[in-house]
Amino acid sequence: MERSFQVELDRRGQANDVWGSLCCLLLGLILASFSGSTSHCQGVRQQEADRTSDPTLDAGIALARKGKFEAAEVAFMQAVALHPNDPRALTALGQVQDQLGKVPDSIETFRKVIALDPQSADAHVNLGIALGDHDELADALQESLVAVRLAPDSASAHFLCGRLLSDLGKRDEARTEFRKVLTIAPAYAEALNYWAELEGDEGSKVVQERLLERYLKLRPGNATAWVQLGNLLDQEHRQSGAIAAWRRALTLNPNYMVVLYSLARALKGSNPVESRQLVERIRALEHDQQMTDRIKMLGNKSNAEMDHADYKAAIDDLHGAMELCGKCEFLETIEKNLGLAYCRGGQLDAGERELKLAKALKPDDPDLDQALAVVERQREQARADSQ
Repeated sequence: MERSFQVELDRRGQANDVWGSLCCLLLGLILASFSGSTSHCQGVRQQEADRTSDPTLDAGIALARKGKFEAAEVAFMQAVALHPNDPRALTALGQVQDQLGKVPDSIETFRKVIALDPQSADAHVNLGIALGDHDELADALQESLVAVRLAPDSASAHFLCGRLLSDLGKRDEARTEFRKVLTIAPAYAEALNYWAELEGDEGSKVVQERLLERYLKLRPGNATAWVQLGNLLDQEHRQSGAIAAWRRALTLNPNYMVVLYSLARALKGSNPVESRQLVERIRALEHDQQMTDRIKMLGNKSNAEMDHADYKAAIDDLHGAMELCGKCEFLETIEKNLGLAYCRGGQLDAGERELKLAKALKPDDPDLDQALAVVERQREQARADSQ
């Protein structure tokens, strides 16, 4: 099913080419704090962990900070070869492997860190993230629970636990974990974001809106969150607030097609001149061959990434295609493949959400019914395994 975008584009005559947020967050944290040890080992292990001026490790950190993960992986592998018992080097390697979509390698690397220091909550969080990325949700949940037990005041451990509980359909327990995260770290933006998504799935629109507003105070540069807030306000018939939120999204991404459609519709009565200008802009973008080619390239690139189990990259590219697409002819296919990528990467809530959006666009697609049934089976199996 994940190759449907490629098939669809071939049929039309032209084919070219998250867990993610939590993993990126933890990578940033570990790179920012490498001057300290993440291990509690004694003796030789502690001496290894206390190395703070390894030039190979420092070089890898610098590369990772620039987003050059492949080069960083090489540097971290060299650091591990020089210091095989240094949890910092192993952790950095595992983080980068996960970013590159090499999830089985990442899992193996984090297991080595835990073997060196089974009392490290961070190591269990990292392994839990990697297991979740590999769709091993029950095992990932167990790692998060170990991390919470070892470090009850770890916001990252509670956040991972909340994410996993939500994906397993244990929504009340997930809410409890998100509350703990925000008690420990009130500025933990991603907990607000994922909690807002949970409330949206549950139909608690007022709570979702409040959480989104708190999130946007911390992350005002997230265009998608502004769109979500605008949509909520629009559903509540709070037109001026919706228009303001959509305008914020457009300042961040001037070609965000869904926002252009929403604003054109909202301004039709109060500002018909601007509404017509927006409609003209939409038409120009719809007939922009470079835009169409970009959507196709991102869609086909995401297929290749899914073929290599690099679901993080596929999700990013499909989101990029979605923003450019608006109501284009590829929308249902993008939604479907985005849902599949989320599910393959262990993010069942997000995957189910996208698959349902795709089904609303194409109710008679049997692939979508099959995919939604698989999501529920995944959830039920993971729940049973976690008991």
